[in-house]
Amino acid sequence: MKVNFKKMGIAFLIIFLYLLIIPQILGIFLKPIIMNFQGNYVIATIVNLLVYVIDLLVIIFIYRKSLFKELKDYIKNFKDYFKVALNRWGKGFILMFLANIILISVVGNMAGNEQTNREILNAMPIFSVITMVFLGPVIEEIAFRKGFREVFKSDKVFLIFTSLLFGSMHVINGLDFQSGSSLIQSLPQLFYIIPYSILGYFFGKAYLDTNCIFTSITSHFIHNGLSVLLILVSQMLL
Repeated sequence: MKVNFKKMGIAFLIIFLYLLIIPQILGIFLKPIIMNFQGNYVIATIVNLLVYVIDLLVIIFIYRKSLFKELKDYIKNFKDYFKVALNRWGKGFILMFLANIILISVVGNMAGNEQTNREILNAMPIFSVITMVFLGPVIEEIAFRKGFREVFKSDKVFLIFTSLLFGSMHVINGLDFQSGSSLIQSLPQLFYIIPYSILGYFFGKAYLDTNCIFTSITSHFIHNGLSVLLILVSQMLL
């Protein structure tokens, strides 16, 4: 298995920029605003969105040349690429759905990441819709998939690695690190790496089948958009 460790290091650095470094740095500068307007929903939404926007701009800048080329290719072949995106998402969704049903019956509750998203959506609906449906899919597909495209020579290794990475990052949010006992109790959440990785695998397939990251972004858009819509409808009916 041939691996370009230099590009792997860069890819992981970009993920750390997205998840930790940029939010921490912005948190320092934005802390006075947050403290002065504590409890203000509008300010909280703007501040949280700003972190995502900066993340997105940094990632786009890093990959600007190839992203521009792939965007032109995507626009030119939109109908074909959209069909691929829809097809790959459909397969991934069905398998993910089945895996979730089995795991909920075994673990006893839904994925922690899913529960967190529902809580944030309920508390900050505008912020959640913008980030979950639009900003999140773009950032995650570029960071978790495009960043590793040239790391592995083998497409199979690329798919497996990025799928597991994608799944793991989504499940970590479901672990409780407050104490040793709470962490042990939340360890069954690790099983949810399976359904998230399944979905990630088909996002990766959409990317590889068209050699265009915007195809996998479209698959991600579709999934998150429908998920958020279903949650909002269910909340309205309750």
